[in-house]
Amino acid sequence: MRLSPFASVKLTIILMTLIALSVLVGAWCPQEPQVGFQRVEEVFGTGMAASLRRLGITDLFHTPFFLGLIGMITLNMVACSVQRVFPKARLLKKQMVFLSEHEIGRFPNSLDVRLNCPAVEALESLGSELKKQGFLVEIKDGKLKAERAKLAILASTVTHIGLLSLLVGVTITSWTGFSGFKPVAPGGFLNFDNSEHSKLWIGSPPRWKVRVESTHREDYENGEAKQWYSKLSVIGTNGKVLKQQEISVNTPLSFDGVDVYQSSWGLDSIEISVNGHTLHLPLRQMGNANVALMQLDKQTTLIFSLRGQDKPLRIFAKIPGWQQPRMLTEVPQGGKARIGEAALGYIKPMPVTGLQYKADPGLPITYAAFAIITLGVVMAAIPYRQVWGQAIDGSSGVSRLHIAGISKKSRTTFQRNLEKILARLKARFGEPAAGELEARPADNT
Repeated sequence: MRLSPFASVKLTIILMTLIALSVLVGAWCPQEPQVGFQRVEEVFGTGMAASLRRLGITDLFHTPFFLGLIGMITLNMVACSVQRVFPKARLLKKQMVFLSEHEIGRFPNSLDVRLNCPAVEALESLGSELKKQGFLVEIKDGKLKAERAKLAILASTVTHIGLLSLLVGVTITSWTGFSGFKPVAPGGFLNFDNSEHSKLWIGSPPRWKVRVESTHREDYENGEAKQWYSKLSVIGTNGKVLKQQEISVNTPLSFDGVDVYQSSWGLDSIEISVNGHTLHLPLRQMGNANVALMQLDKQTTLIFSLRGQDKPLRIFAKIPGWQQPRMLTEVPQGGKARIGEAALGYIKPMPVTGLQYKADPGLPITYAAFAIITLGVVMAAIPYRQVWGQAIDGSSGVSRLHIAGISKKSRTTFQRNLEKILARLKARFGEPAAGELEARPADNT
């Protein structure tokens, strides 16, 4: 049968190399659906990030190029499986045949031994030894055939089925799945209208949305972050709460095939009052503190420093004549302080939680595929073995036993095992003085 060009092993190597290189590039460049474009800008700068986005590298796994590679490798795997691998399943129907003394002697590893017992008893004892090791044994007309782990010949077939299943799962996710990232403040909503997906997407985003009820950070005693938590509510199109759950890192909310993860956390702004007027000041990270600035007058700049959601607000002042800012006061949440003619009140901090979401419809198939691949690998580790034997009656109750076998793996170990079996038979029945165990040379006639 003529092989299809898609069944070429060279094509497999080329496609796998391109996919591996694409995965490396995707690991090198932060992917927008997981971390957002802002993270890409932080790593590469605005100009470089924009160039990478134009090239599709910031969302590489949704590009037509990568999807095309997946499609090509799928066709290649199907062609290889149909024309090269699946036909091996026919070997299961092929039955072992009994071999004669001459045919057994042609094996390079064939062994002979003389035993002080009839031929029938010698074969039955050999069969019993092989059965103890898991062989299926059949004896007929003074001949023996045995095989073990015949299903192992399907190892490559099972592995290919697993690989094909894996490609099916990846394809389903690529065409119908979506993902994204969004920072959301308490009271805000996460929807999926701007989710990232393949350019050839045939899916549809959910109509429900997620509301952030609250979010907070748990710290160690030294002030380092220990865990982030966010209480989320799934809101249906009718406004009803469909599900509520507090998520944390590695504990996502799962609903309707979508997983929402706690990806990041930070303080976005602070709410203060100045002489009775409420202000929102944006915070920015400076070392271990979050800092906001406010110009009090032409000469004085107030610096607000907050080291944690539950920590007091520290207020500093900076004027041109001072080399360093000077701390004026420390105000707890809900507290007030007077600075000159200004009455300042610290109302509350405004945290923001970074939510990453992902819909992976092909995931169950992917898990099943890995299970099938694992089964194929285990089957490949079990060697398929075949043994043939024949016993011939001699004079005075002495029989000559001929034995040989084939093993796909661990041939030396298999040969030693056959020798041990014959040694046990000699110990059981004994042998005439001239019946030393000997390896027969291959018969090339």
